Amino acid sequence: MPLYADGFKKIRRNLIQVQSGQKPRVAKVGFFTPAQIAQINAVRIDMGFPALRPEILFHGSHLFDSRCIKNPYTIDQVLEQIQCPLSDASVVDPSRPSVVIRNPNKRMDHNGMLVNDEAVFECSGRKPYADLYSVVPVGDGLKQKP
Repeated sequence: MPLYADGFKKIRRNLIQVQSGQKPRVAKVGFFTPAQIAQINAVRIDMGFPALRPEILFHGSHLFDSRCIKNPYTIDQVLEQIQCPLSDASVVDPSRPSVVIRNPNKRMDHNGMLVNDEAVFECSGRKPYADLYSVVPVGDGLKQKP
């Protein structure tokens, strides 16, 4: 699995810190598979951007704000939304202008909806690493707010 053994623990810790008004530290939480990073870097190089390292970083402020404040998700639900796209089965969506990976296998969410979770990465602020910026549970019936 592309999350380190303590990856979820670090992600949860950062989200709880943001919730309590603290500023979390950036943490290495996982990595892209060799196939994922090769596809991401091929697209980036074609667009004139430098290659990324396979490690994934996580801060959490934007993700908490967009999914727990603007949308009605709990931290536990956000962790479920992160787990699916950060798997070996996930594929890169090369049609998107940003780096997005999606698990093609649907999961049942807390409302009984079948969703395809997407992870969105910010790739310029912490070069040469990708920062897990947000997750989107596509198909949950909610209009996602950016």
